[in-house]
Parts: sequence; structure tokens; C-alpha cells
Amino acid sequence: MLCYSLNMIANIIPEVKVRGDIDSFCYSIPESLMGQIKTGSMVVIPFGNRKIRGIVVETERPASAKAMTDRQRGRSAEEKYELKPIISLDQNFVLPPIYIDIARWISKYYLCTVGEAVSMFLPPLMKKPRTTVKLQDSSFQIPDSIELSDEQQSIFETLKTGLQNQGKKTALIHGITGSGKTEIYIRLAEETIRLGKQVIVLVPEIILTPQTIERFQKTFGDQIALMHSNLSKSEKYNCFFDFYSGRKSIIVGPRSALLVPCTNIGLIIIDEEQEDSFKQDQTPRYNAIELAEIIARKLSAQLLLGSATPKIETYHKAKTGEFELFELSNRFNKSQLPEASIVDLRNELRSGNNSPISERLRAEIDLILGNEKQVLLFLNRRGTSTFVSCRDCGHIILCKNCSIPLIYHVYGDKNELNCHHCDFHQSVPSACPNCKSQRIKFFGSGIEKVELEIKKMFPAAKVSRVDSSTIKSKSDYEKFYHSFKNHDVDIVIGTQMIAKGLDIPGVDLVGIVSADTGLHLPYYRASEKSFQILTQVSGRSGRRGIPGKTIIQTYWPEAKPIVDASLHDYLAFYNDEIAERMKFSYPPFGHLVRIISENENSDKAQANLDNLVQKLKDSELNFIGPGACFYERLHNKFRHHIIIKIDKLPDERLNELAKLFPHLVWDVDAINLL
Repeated sequence: MLCYSLNMIANIIPEVKVRGDIDSFCYSIPESLMGQIKTGSMVVIPFGNRKIRGIVVETERPASAKAMTDRQRGRSAEEKYELKPIISLDQNFVLPPIYIDIARWISKYYLCTVGEAVSMFLPPLMKKPRTTVKLQDSSFQIPDSIELSDEQQSIFETLKTGLQNQGKKTALIHGITGSGKTEIYIRLAEETIRLGKQVIVLVPEIILTPQTIERFQKTFGDQIALMHSNLSKSEKYNCFFDFYSGRKSIIVGPRSALLVPCTNIGLIIIDEEQEDSFKQDQTPRYNAIELAEIIARKLSAQLLLGSATPKIETYHKAKTGEFELFELSNRFNKSQLPEASIVDLRNELRSGNNSPISERLRAEIDLILGNEKQVLLFLNRRGTSTFVSCRDCGHIILCKNCSIPLIYHVYGDKNELNCHHCDFHQSVPSACPNCKSQRIKFFGSGIEKVELEIKKMFPAAKVSRVDSSTIKSKSDYEKFYHSFKNHDVDIVIGTQMIAKGLDIPGVDLVGIVSADTGLHLPYYRASEKSFQILTQVSGRSGRRGIPGKTIIQTYWPEAKPIVDASLHDYLAFYNDEIAERMKFSYPPFGHLVRIISENENSDKAQANLDNLVQKLKDSELNFIGPGACFYERLHNKFRHHIIIKIDKLPDERLNELAKLFPHLVWDVDAINLL
């Protein structure tokens, strides 16, 4: 075999997970591609029996490339081999070299391979991609602007001045619900485009933020590339290249919108930054906010976060000066926050009311409907009941694939039990599978049961249910949104889908049917998540001058998250929560790395972690476990985990361990510990 050809050689990162220390491989450049290959070029290469994409990180003359390849592959200088040639070059795409540096950071921080990190920034695969992308003028027509309040104007002017500065700090706008953060976003986006730069706007989910999208589209028109999950492959491809090429000045979408590589970014906006959807739950398990910080720093762009209920970690960074903090303490148009009342459901039971709707909430709904206003009822629990159990032996009917109870649903005339994790369905048994008793009992109240109850109580009212069973696409949500906005619906009963993004003038009452869902889950963010969702839902009321009301039903009326949410007091909740976090070295006073072992055999799932334990001890890392996950069995696999507490990331010890145990799931800065 030949040592190397006379052709130039390219060092390439393949778009795959590669075990071990090698993250790039050498290929010869064919004569036909000489002079066209450069750093960042996307090529197709042979890799084993496959043809895959890869990114060129450097080109070398044969002699120096051979020495580098020998070192990488552990060969002696005398060993002979022949390099495989590059198959083809994609002329439409070049990954900016700065994104190769970012991919290497992702690899070290989130414990994935460089190839997995690089793949995040590549365009969608298309059999016949378009061959050219025309650049268009980025001018746009600005509609009549809404006059900013003094608070908004002050924040806008400060951030506007900083857009042209180097070394900008990440900024956080902590604004109460309805305070007008979107108007500031739009003004800053206008200024950024005037400076010849592009803008990234991240939202938790496109279908749940219709009004934010409406405001941007009215202002910027066809300058927006709108990215969402319902796009076809060709639409995703076109959306990617519209922003990558500069044809569109703004890209709006979920976390994936951040992954369109562009060196001309001037502003990155992340709205509702507290949402868990900004964390990827598959490898690479990146957090879009952390990644946006790196991208903004590399490109000298402004990163702007916004939330009515910021994550504890984010607000801590703002309070300690790492981020720049801006407070919006007043609602836009001088509206008032809704008055919130807590109803103790224990008293309802004592008085003989077994309905999920308290007497107080029922009376308030009656009053609101009499005034021809609208009602929003929130219950973060799908289904008709939370679980099904035998009255005689206590047996609970579980999913055959997961270690969780099946939920009772009513689908028209059809009654079924359904798993909300793996979507397993089965009919409702006529007798207990364990003791054959026919005394089957449905426990708890799901959203479908609340819907049936409301229709019985208010037969003349127009009622609509909003959950993942009724809203399956962006068009479904848009139909609901416009019917609610046009007052074609009197009462909406919904899950988290209604917790954010809704700004409906006619809503004067929000009823939180059960504030306790998730409050007592065994992980450190349970209180924070409860406070956030209660505050966000409560803020849907009283958006146009009239304060509105919120009724919070609970069995734990003294719980701190519930009390603070009823008072709209974020700072009181933050002060208590940050003290608890400090006591136990939870974020922001450290990082959590979760390592999960999954296997169809429980003993094997446990044994995979046992092999890691001694290595962790040898590395002097502080860890908890191993033990079974809260959801011990999902999708027919048993789950065991270890939680590592560590002061700083990235950490070389973790990188070495992740390479030794690539079959385990490594979740850095884990937000879900269940």
C-alpha cells in the first residue's frame, strides 16, 4: 500500500459518534476538488460501509498530514497505508470556523463527541437541495409603533447603546406578566438590522406563542424565517438557508433556531427563558441558553433573556453582576395584576363538596359569565382520572412498558387507559387483574373530568379543552387561539399549553383547579416549577385595564410557592429558594451531572453503574447513588442513575469517564432528575 498520495489531504470531522480520543480523520482530496476545499467545507466521505457528511477542519500537504495521521492512529512511521478520497463537496454550505471551535466546546462541556456536536450545525439532509440561494435586500416596512412606557423606554435605550459595544454582558429583563417585554425585543431587533446584523429569537414552542409571532411578523414581514416542527423537509432546508445566507434578517423558532450557523449575528433573544424546552433531552444534551452565551461571546453579539419568573440560576447571575439586570415592575397600558385568592380544598371535602370545582370558583365563574367575560381553567394533568385502582386489594393498574400508573381517558364513546410516556393503550378492565374483584375505582381528577363537570354546571356556556389530545399541530392551536380571541368560547380548560403566550382581553378569571400537581416531586426544582407555572397562568387574567381575578385551589394552602405565587412575589420566593440551594450546593452553587443506565434487565442496568462507581471514587468526584430512577421503568427499559455534584465545568475527569462508558447517558446540568 502507498504511504500517501501526491494530492493534498484534508483532516475531517465525520458527522457521527466516534469512540475513543480520535475525533477527526484524514482523507485525500481528489484532483477535481483541488482548490475548492477549505476549512469548514462540508463533504461526503466514505466511513466504514457508509457514506456520510463531514466538516473539513484543515488541509495539509502529504508529508505533514501523514505525520499527523500516524500520531492519531498510533501507527509507526514505517507502516504503510492508503487514504480514502473525499467523495464529493457541497458547494452551498461552509461551516464558519468559529463554529468548529464552538463544537469543540460543546464536546468538552456536554460530554459528547466532536462529530455529534458538529452535526448540530449542519443543514437538514435533502436528496435534491436547491443549488443557489439569492441574497435579497434586508429592508422592511416598520408599522406604527406602540408607544413605550418610561420603564420600557429606559431599558430599550440602555440596550440600544450597548448593541455596538464589544464584550457585552448577557442581559435579563425580569418583567411581570403583561409588562411588554415583546415591544422591547422588537425595537432592539429593528436597531440590530439597521446596523446590518441578523437576529435570532428563541421561544419555547412556536404553537404556544402565537401573539409573539404575530407582533414580529407584523413588524418584519417576509424578513422572518419561521422555524417549527411542522415544516416539511424542504421547508426546513429553505428556512435554514434563508437565515444562513443572509436572505432573511431574523430567525424565530425553538432551540434549534440557534443552530443555524451565522457569523453576522448581532442579537440573540430568548423569551420565557425559564422553560425546560430549551434543554435538549437527546445527545448532545445541550442547554440553548448556555450555548447562546458561548455563541454571543464568540461573535460579540448581545444576548437578551426575558421572563416573568426567571430560573433561580439566571436571576442569581443577574443579582451578582454576571448578567445585567433590568426590571419591569408595571404592566403595559397600566393594567393591574389580578387579585389572587387561595381556596383550601380540605374545607371543601369537609363540607361535602367532592367536585373538583370549589363553591368559590363556581360562584366566580357564574359571575364572570353573567358579565359576558371569559374564563380560563388550568389543570396540569391530562385524562379523566389520575390512576385506576382496586378497592379490595389496592392493586393499581400500571403500564406494561413503564413503572407508572395508566391514566383513564374518555375518547368520545370510547373509554381507555393510556400511558403518557410510551402511549400504550388498553381497555378498562371489568375486574381487578390481581384479585378479580369488580370494584374498580377511578381516583383523582384529570382535565377531561373537569371538562365534564364544567359542562354539567354551565350547560349554556361554550367550553373548549386544550391539551395534547385536542391540539396536535400549529393549525389546531391557531384555530383555538382565534376562536378564543373572537369570544367564540366562554370557558377554556387547559394544561400547560395555556400557561404562556395568551393575551386575551376578555379573560377576567383564571381558575387553577389543582395547584399541587408536581409540588411534592422528589427533586430540587419542584418548588421552582410550581411557582413558575402558577405565576404564569395567573398572569393570563386582567390584561386590559380591569385587574381580573385568580382562584388557586390547593390541599396545601401554606406551601411557600403557592403563597408567593398568589402574591406575585418573585423576590420573596427567590430569597427563600436561593438559601435552600446554597445549603445543599445545588445550582447555581454547583453543577449536577446525571448518569443514566437503561436496560431491559434491571440487574444489568444496575451493574453498568456499579462498574462506574469505583472510577468515580478514584477520581475523587462527589456523587450520590447509584439507585433506581423515580420513573424506574420507561419504554420497557429499567433505569438507574448516579448524580454527580461538581463545582466547575468542563472537567477533564468527566471527559475521561464519558469516553470509558459511552453506553451510558451523560446529562450535564441536568434539569430533570426523575
